[in-house]
Amino acid sequence: MTTIAEPSLQASVEYYKTLCDQLQHALDSRVVIEQAKGVLAERHQLGMDGAFTLLRSFCRANSLPLTATARAVVAGQQLTELRQLTGVSSRSR
Repeated sequence: MTTIAEPSLQASVEYYKTLCDQLQHALDSRVVIEQAKGVLAERHQLGMDGAFTLLRSFCRANSLPLTATARAVVAGQQLTELRQLTGVSSRSR
């Protein structure tokens, strides 16, 4: 026998599962972005704010997703290599 509260409870459970998944994804993205900031800060002798500005600006200029680019940086790719992979040259600007 189903009570009146069960559908409402089920909807709440589904909502919080979805919210939890979204928060986990955001946290995972944030971790890789922070790691990339550290890599870029060390490579280019920048502060953390400068490293994030570099990463974000590069992504915007090349229409690249921030998290995917951060993963590539952490994996050891240089930003110039990423530009070549996308077919964007610095002369085309």
